[in-house]
Amino acid sequence: MARLPQRARRVRPDVVAGSVTTLELFFDLVFVFTITQLTATLGHEPGWAGVGQVVLLLVLMWWMYGGYAWLTNAAPPVTPIRRAFLLLGMVGNFMMALAIPHAFTTDRLVFATGYLVVLAVHTTMYLTQASRVSTGMVVRLAMFNGLAGVLVLVGALLQGNAVWICWVAAVLVETVLPPLATATVLRGIDTGSAFTLRPAHFVERHGLMLIIVLGESVLAIGVGLSSGAERIGTAQIGFAAVSLTLAAALFWAYFGTGEDHAAELALEAAPEERQQPIGLASFGYAFAVMLLGIVFAASGLHHALEHPTHHLDLAWAAQLAAGTAGFWVGLALFRLAIGRRDVAVRLGGGVLLAAAVPVGTAVSGLVELVLLVAGSVAILLADRSA
Repeated sequence: MARLPQRARRVRPDVVAGSVTTLELFFDLVFVFTITQLTATLGHEPGWAGVGQVVLLLVLMWWMYGGYAWLTNAAPPVTPIRRAFLLLGMVGNFMMALAIPHAFTTDRLVFATGYLVVLAVHTTMYLTQASRVSTGMVVRLAMFNGLAGVLVLVGALLQGNAVWICWVAAVLVETVLPPLATATVLRGIDTGSAFTLRPAHFVERHGLMLIIVLGESVLAIGVGLSSGAERIGTAQIGFAAVSLTLAAALFWAYFGTGEDHAAELALEAAPEERQQPIGLASFGYAFAVMLLGIVFAASGLHHALEHPTHHLDLAWAAQLAAGTAGFWVGLALFRLAIGRRDVAVRLGGGVLLAAAVPVGTAVSGLVELVLLVAGSVAILLADRSA
């Protein structure tokens, strides 16, 4: 009787591709629910207050997502205890996402509690599970993130304007204060070398997350139409097709032009002390701009899809154009962060795309969308020939 071939010994069924595990991908899927909730919230509150809420919530949550991406880079979830920690962190993320529509009012304590869970798990894992980190780094992390967590909780307890004040202060504590604070005292307790990234894992993790965000945004637009009372006609089908083309152009602008590969090479070539600033500027700040662009564009598309040939209200036309423009600006900032200087086409093209707002208000959402797609393709072609 013939023997069946033996399975290769080194197969890792928990790895998606490269070095990202399926549990990390599951974590990202839960986080992407945040993007869906932010898009819906912006749709209900299109004014400046709604815009401010969406920006503030995304920055707060994206900072902690980035913290987990760095964490699993230093402590891959390959042991039962690490998997349990990561699942608990997912619970906190899910609580925050559920609370997003009323995070500044009735569900502010739910949001704050979820934030504290995410924060506590993150800090505990760094203290007990992470490798390639110094004592000083962990102390600084716990200090600033802990202070941000207190501010988020205090704002939720006080409510009203205090929510805005405390939560903006929390963002500043996490993003602005650490580089400005002196580390003289903390350097004395450093017991290890500087934190070093695994570039392949870090770049792949964020790339997979971006794919999910783009796909989820398209799905959310389609679900909104199919669940509505309006009959789906040829105008809606055509608009949906052009919307998908726009998403494909934005996808290609990152993956089709080798941005991920260039970022990996930049991180590999950087000295240890430069890896953290490069990773933070590119996959932290620049990616946040790109994600905000997706949220705004998806919200504008959702409202334009119902009546594609009608004039758009100023709020929806502005969201659609500003979102698309913002994504291109984020891509330009990403290139700058990894040391590339060929950003003029993307930066200038993105700014020009924002001028499409009057087309949506004066003509129709469909014409504005076609113009944004044509402009995005033109940026891609010009960037390629530059």
